[in-house]
Amino acid sequence: MKYGMDKKGHQGSGYRLAGNPSTKPVLVLIHGVGLNQDMWLPWIPILQPDFCVLTFDLLGHGQSRNPTGHRTAIDFADQLHELLAHLEVDRFALAGFSLGALVSQTFASLHSTRLTHLVLLHSVYQRTEEQCNSVRERYQITRDQGPMATVELAIARWFTEPYRLAHGEAMDQLREIFSRHTDDGYLKAYYFFSNAEAEMQNYPLKQVNCPALVITGSDDAGSTPAMAEALVRDLPNAELIINPGHRHMGPVEFAEKMANQVLSFLLTHD
Repeated sequence: MKYGMDKKGHQGSGYRLAGNPSTKPVLVLIHGVGLNQDMWLPWIPILQPDFCVLTFDLLGHGQSRNPTGHRTAIDFADQLHELLAHLEVDRFALAGFSLGALVSQTFASLHSTRLTHLVLLHSVYQRTEEQCNSVRERYQITRDQGPMATVELAIARWFTEPYRLAHGEAMDQLREIFSRHTDDGYLKAYYFFSNAEAEMQNYPLKQVNCPALVITGSDDAGSTPAMAEALVRDLPNAELIINPGHRHMGPVEFAEKMANQVLSFLLTHD
């Protein structure tokens, strides 16, 4: 695997490039709020034989910069646009998880002709006011008490109990990731995620004609099957997978299964 980071060429985005974009089609993977690109490490050996896999840290996360001011969907989409320009990548497949799925929706709406495929993993979409209020309450606790105040509730919500009990080290690594959020970068992203509905209305999906795949879990209380079904209705050329028993962190807990689901979709819609 080839790793790279250039803080000047694309304004300080930490990234990794596995493969050669001149010899294989490019697949971009975008992580969720509070996480970083390391969540995709189990996916890369599965995808790399067929794709050049690009991962990066969203603004305010991992090795990427945390610009001043509040954060918007356009900020994240522009970050990806700048990184792709730096790497001289024009057309590519795009997959995003959770917050990364919102970024992917935004980019797809603005630059639909650049995408060969779109994959939305455990994405929120057109949340009800009650659903929005639940997320906003968790944001307020995090804002007032710090990232560690909600991490245990998140772990319980994101993973199945057998997985949590069997993977204590992985849970500790997740706690460590959240403990590193010592500036306001995570909060800015979390605030956007908590209040995304108004802005996301500006980025309709009806013009996104590339093959699209929407996946969520039957037990994901935050990115529900109903949201996934609504996404598929609004995307002109979309397929739906609801994985039984999966919670929000399905891409981590069931990394091999979901990576192969995405790979199969990409290869059969070439």
